[in-house]
Amino acid sequence: MNRIPFFSKAFLLLFGAIFSLNEAFGQQFTISPLDQFQNSASRTNHEHNEKCGHGAIEQLLVKEMGYFGTRDFFEDWIDQKIEAQRNQPQILAKTQEEKRLIPVVVHVIHNGTPVGEGANIPFSQIENQIRILNEDFNRMNPDADRTPAEFLPVAASANIEFVLAKQDPDGLPTNGVVRIEGPNNSYLPDDATIIGQLTQWNPEEYLNIWVVPLTQPYIGYASFPISDLPGLNFSPTPAIIDGVTIDYRFFGTGGNAISASLGRTATHEVGHYFGLRHIWGDGGCGVDDFVEDTPLQDNSNSICNANPTRFSCDSNDMIQNFMDYTPDACMNLFTLGQVERFDVVLANSPRRTTLINNRATEEPALFDRDLAITRIIEPADFTCDAVVNPKAQIKNAGLEAVSSARVSLSLNGTTIQAKNFTLNLETGETSEISFDSFELVGSENEVEFEIVQVNNSSDENPENNKLISNPIVQVAVSLPLSLDLSNIPNSWTIKNPDDSFTWETTQLSISEQQEDLIYIRNYEYDASGELDYFISPVIDLSENPNAQLVFEMAHAPYNQQGFQDDLIVAISADCGNTFNIPEATYQKSGTSLSTSAATLNEFIPTNADQFRTELVNLQPFADLGRIRIAFINLNAFGNNIYLKNIRVLQEEEFRYSLKMEELIAPLPISDGRYQNERIEVTNTGNLPVSNFVFVKSVNGGSQQAFLASGNPVAPGETFTLTGGNSTRDGKNRLDYGVILPNFDQNGGNESELRRYVIENTERSLVPWRQNFNVSTNIEPWQSINPENDTGSWTSVPVAGSRPGNASAVENPLTNRSYWLGTPIFDLAKNTQASLFFDYAVGTVAEGTKLEILASDDAGDSYEVVWEAIGAELSTVSGIANPNNPQDYERVYVNLTDFAGERKNEVRLAAVLTVGEGENSPIYLDNLELFLSANPNPVIPGDGEVLIYPNPATAYFNIAFNLPQYENVTIQIISSTGSVVHQVNYAQTLNQTYTFPREIFSPGLYLVRMISPSLNEIQRVFIK
Repeated sequence: MNRIPFFSKAFLLLFGAIFSLNEAFGQQFTISPLDQFQNSASRTNHEHNEKCGHGAIEQLLVKEMGYFGTRDFFEDWIDQKIEAQRNQPQILAKTQEEKRLIPVVVHVIHNGTPVGEGANIPFSQIENQIRILNEDFNRMNPDADRTPAEFLPVAASANIEFVLAKQDPDGLPTNGVVRIEGPNNSYLPDDATIIGQLTQWNPEEYLNIWVVPLTQPYIGYASFPISDLPGLNFSPTPAIIDGVTIDYRFFGTGGNAISASLGRTATHEVGHYFGLRHIWGDGGCGVDDFVEDTPLQDNSNSICNANPTRFSCDSNDMIQNFMDYTPDACMNLFTLGQVERFDVVLANSPRRTTLINNRATEEPALFDRDLAITRIIEPADFTCDAVVNPKAQIKNAGLEAVSSARVSLSLNGTTIQAKNFTLNLETGETSEISFDSFELVGSENEVEFEIVQVNNSSDENPENNKLISNPIVQVAVSLPLSLDLSNIPNSWTIKNPDDSFTWETTQLSISEQQEDLIYIRNYEYDASGELDYFISPVIDLSENPNAQLVFEMAHAPYNQQGFQDDLIVAISADCGNTFNIPEATYQKSGTSLSTSAATLNEFIPTNADQFRTELVNLQPFADLGRIRIAFINLNAFGNNIYLKNIRVLQEEEFRYSLKMEELIAPLPISDGRYQNERIEVTNTGNLPVSNFVFVKSVNGGSQQAFLASGNPVAPGETFTLTGGNSTRDGKNRLDYGVILPNFDQNGGNESELRRYVIENTERSLVPWRQNFNVSTNIEPWQSINPENDTGSWTSVPVAGSRPGNASAVENPLTNRSYWLGTPIFDLAKNTQASLFFDYAVGTVAEGTKLEILASDDAGDSYEVVWEAIGAELSTVSGIANPNNPQDYERVYVNLTDFAGERKNEVRLAAVLTVGEGENSPIYLDNLELFLSANPNPVIPGDGEVLIYPNPATAYFNIAFNLPQYENVTIQIISSTGSVVHQVNYAQTLNQTYTFPREIFSPGLYLVRMISPSLNEIQRVFIK
């Protein structure tokens, strides 16, 4: 069961500016980049630029320990220890004499595949890796002779031998390998805690190596050792993550390892585990790895050839060192200085000193005859049925094979059954035994399993012969359920494993009203990593499959890195005995848990605004039937968490949801001058939203994520999300998402918006004509379908009496828009302008409309200057015939408002918006811009010129209709043959030029018009 998809992990500042959210009431949201944004379930899109995850683990160490986990603190400590070690050469000599054995347990975490397939690697691959570790750490590696001569004096053996553990934590024989199916398909360094919770042996006794499928590009990571300085009042680092994690494809050789793997990934990561840093110090020439005999290096190396070399920081780089990123085939040494760090760590560092030559490196000393009860399967401490079917697990902990056993079962001190079992258990093997069912008596019971005989004789080790459970019958409650925190029923359980601070009730004045709450005092609870449970009664989801947990929560994080508590809501399918934390659908910490600003003071809420309604939909667990719910506090010595108004409803009554309605800016065709991208968002849920995550990518690039926080947006309200300018010239794809409203993790409340826009700055002369006849390429005009870029206006051939082309949307899709945009043109020197165009369309849906939009800022904003919708738009019934002139209508649009002073960046767009219903193709043709506003202009025939009025009184006009722009010369010639007036007009297309009567005497004149396509003389009579 997975939590909701979370898009991807974390990123840089998105638009190079701070975003805001604006609403009609002036509401303002603060939006900040999320440096650690991650999918709360599927983290497979996390982006990294390095293959070793040591840096990520080191950051986690700093988070957990503050200053005490920093590089500076550790290096100061290790320098002191190295100095002390050098001053005691007798101890150093002893260390060098004795072989130091390190017990290793390999945890193979797979995806359910058989042994030998995929991540479930074969044992031979594990054996090869242990061999390679021993060769590399003892300078017995076959490629040691490839160490360059200048580095040979410092090449060293660590005198460390790794052995697969011979004893498990119970002291029984083992091959040192644990195989377990994991919850995820792949893992990140951030999943170290989940991995450790899944399977780990005591890190004080074992080097834990987890072999897992890692998310690329990571191939391994390790925990770093820590100091043993006194006075630290907290666990120095989480034991649960202490060890080494390697991708199965880079572990050892053979088996399922890739061909390039020679097992050096584990050598590198175990180097970290014993205190080594990357040889280049994770920085430039000014950053050190704190080892004297490794030269400074400006960066990692990735070169491997017959004679690899690299020069930086005024010296040859030691790229052959195991702590570089050099490919396996070219790694071959540790140095004396690095081994010196190994010695200090193994002699002084907690959870390292106890590894050397401990019991796990030796074969266990076993009794001959020893059968142990290792686990009570049923009844556990909680049971959902008074009638139990008692079961227990037994293990042969002795040397002899166990063929029979007699085991007794007691209830409240009285033996109710003694049973003989026929077995066939070799050393270390387990079996499950069962007894006749019985009914528990009352509310409190003690059930005891005891081994009486083994192989018809007494057991030689009575210490492990008994196990006791104290089952309490849990009764399912009916829904809806509302918890009275002033009188919590016994059906609710508090589980306090460390018998320290835990969940407790309190009463506070919230917005001047006394309220009952339950809380945990993390501010005083100095026990990082401890879990405390507040567990519900049994809920039968077979009767209420869509049940919903609703509660109100308040928390202010402690304002220091590393002290962020977790609140987890997990489900138990076994009546509350165990909870599936790795797959919990509610798990919040830090920012996602916060309802108030971080503080260094103890958090005690006083206002209702400090609480947030939290939802956990239980439908994903419906197939489990009877469940229990636990509120689990994962302590980080942070700050208090408060809960109130806890309810379990029969149905999913509440919902957080935001919907991205539309991209308001930029508009689909513009010159890209806009200052801010603006997206309209609506709260479509039924709860106020004051936080969400906003994600964006441009043109298929990496996602960037931002946290939005502000005053609550009420259900049904719409606001505008405002950012910066991120498009470029040409067509752009903008992908937006709003997710996790109020950090709700139920899923199904994500909203995505993808839009395509064109940024274009090309200009056109005026006037202009577009009849689509030149070619199918309409540039510099632009066409786009903003919703999905599946095609927009296209040129189609037209036959009949209208030969040439028209522009068409032949397959208009519902809820799509189709834009056809002009280049930018200048009307600043004109006092009037108008547009004529022809269009043809048959039957369309009621909501389908065609608009002509005009802009005086190159498309940054538009105004509607003409529109027709539904039946008003149709020119014919049925389907229009683009070859029939009678199917077209001619339209005039007055554009005078877009002419005149400062109107030098005009752009037009024809926009078809398709409504729901039947829609036939639409055709557009003969778009023509005139530098006049005459709805009935005199238009000569194609390629012709016309003088009117003739005879003229006050003035006469000369109208042109040329096929293309031409430079025209006009001569006015008197009856005597003299040229009385001559004027040149550049770029003439469809202009009409006016000549006033005052400059001419009455009489007959010849008008000569000369252009590349025209040489014509006409008469005009002036009265």
